[in-house]
Amino acid sequence: MWRKQFAAVFLDMDGTLLDSGNHAEQVWMQWAQRHGIDNALLGAQIHSQRVQEIVRRLAPHLETQQELEALEQALLEMTQRHHSQLQQGVFELLQALGETPWGVVTQSSRSRAAVQMQQAGMPQPPLMIGAEQVTSGRPDPEPYLLAASYYGVDPRDCLVFESDEAGIKAAQAAGMTVIAITNRHQRHHLQRADVVISGWRSIILHPQRQGIVIEVVA
Repeated sequence: MWRKQFAAVFLDMDGTLLDSGNHAEQVWMQWAQRHGIDNALLGAQIHSQRVQEIVRRLAPHLETQQELEALEQALLEMTQRHHSQLQQGVFELLQALGETPWGVVTQSSRSRAAVQMQQAGMPQPPLMIGAEQVTSGRPDPEPYLLAASYYGVDPRDCLVFESDEAGIKAAQAAGMTVIAITNRHQRHHLQRADVVISGWRSIILHPQRQGIVIEVVA
């Protein structure tokens, strides 16, 4: 059994809290085809990195404000047509957090994330860090460091729940502890994390006057 106390908890959205399906892939595949980019190069990063980082990696010559805005609009429209769903056990988990400082850290824009959470019936988080609030997205630690600074807590006292390698790297680079959940990737892809779980039922939360104790039971 694994048990540890933290000052704050931060959670990735896509693949961790929400099942957003693979609809974003359609937007990226159309974009790749339009610009003569091999679809195989898209990889899993389309679910774990900001639009900016993906375009910069695949076609840096296309990284213009107009191109990024067009991609973001296409992703937003796709999100509005295909609803996201809460992962099993998420609603109970968020309720159990109580007054614990927590927030959602996502590679999506704030507007797209808000639509997804509303569709899924997810409670509004007290803090949400979106793509447009940072200059560098995951695997850079900036998004998680920004979340910790919001609450004025030491990053070393923070826990992150993630579902992909880029997010794990970002959180660990920030000095945070990471629990990875196998909603999207198999366990062997997540071994960088401090703990790997197969579902939210493995987590028991014990809110304290200051912070929260996290217990992993399976």
